[in-house]
Amino acid sequence: MDKALVMLSGGLDSATCLYWARERFDVSAITFNYFGRLENERSATAKLAEAVGVKVIEIDVPFVKEAADVDGGKFAGPDKKWAAYVPARNMMFYSIAAHHAEYFGAKWIVGGHNLHDASLFKDASKEYIGKLNALFREACLACDGKPYQILLPLADMDRVGVLRLAQELNVPLAFTWSCHSDGDRHCGLCYSCRQRLEAFGAIGVPDPAFER
Repeated sequence: MDKALVMLSGGLDSATCLYWARERFDVSAITFNYFGRLENERSATAKLAEAVGVKVIEIDVPFVKEAADVDGGKFAGPDKKWAAYVPARNMMFYSIAAHHAEYFGAKWIVGGHNLHDASLFKDASKEYIGKLNALFREACLACDGKPYQILLPLADMDRVGVLRLAQELNVPLAFTWSCHSDGDRHCGLCYSCRQRLEAFGAIGVPDPAFER
């Protein structure tokens, strides 16, 4: 089987990608510990990886900060959904993943961006990722003419579509973490929680992450 490196954050999208990839590839995962990363995210990442028995490469990037954590959050602006914005986030993270993929011998780097992500952040779009893939094709010297490429299995799905796929793949959704707060449970109030609850409501099932 081809080797694949899954970008695993601990959220619903990346968890779905992990379970999607393990049916197709010899999988490892990579995760990034940026400034202020919630312990619940790290715990979710570890639980998901343990559930499928994959190795996780942890990368510490303390200089990477979300807009809410810079100069009192002035870069985030009044719209709360921009609080998680990081300049050049995907250029940095995919470049680091590519570095490991080349030494690891991985053919694929799997990312969990969906239609909603691409509508907010251009560096999560298929067009942007296509440009990164073009650069990887030029730069990979140890790939024997077969450079690693980024795959986006969720790129044409909305959140409801991702959730339906997660159910089909039997993703342990109770392990996942989406909330921007670091409490014992999802707050249900932040932007990510509301998006998640709307998706579960659309398919008429309770979100197990809110029941633990």
